Amino acid sequence: MRDKSASDIAQVVRDLQDAIKEERAAVKAGDARDDVETVQALAQVKHERLAKLAQRAPAETQDFADAAESWSKAVLTSRTAVLEGVDESTRTVAFLKVRLSAQAMDAEAESLHIDPWLKEDQY
Repeated sequence: MRDKSASDIAQVVRDLQDAIKEERAAVKAGDARDDVETVQALAQVKHERLAKLAQRAPAETQDFADAAESWSKAVLTSRTAVLEGVDESTRTVAFLKVRLSAQAMDAEAESLHIDPWLKEDQY
């Protein structure tokens, strides 16, 4: 990794990714509401943290910081859509934004020699 900023951003992303993995396991088990609420709350906190890190990021990590912030916002929006019971098409769009944001974030991470979180076929 190039600098502490990129390392800090990557750690925040990993924390939220870990919660998402637990949420996915709960969805498969058929009991996900608590986990969706946890991811939503954590996404709010992590989004605020990533916004601060993005404001202070040096030029060489700015694109990664912005992409991570956008991804966390998409995660927050998608979980809010689920919890508020919005229509299926709106939820689908929200989750598509998560995937697209993750793809952009991973591309920026890779440019900084940070291992991407997902493989190309996992988006």
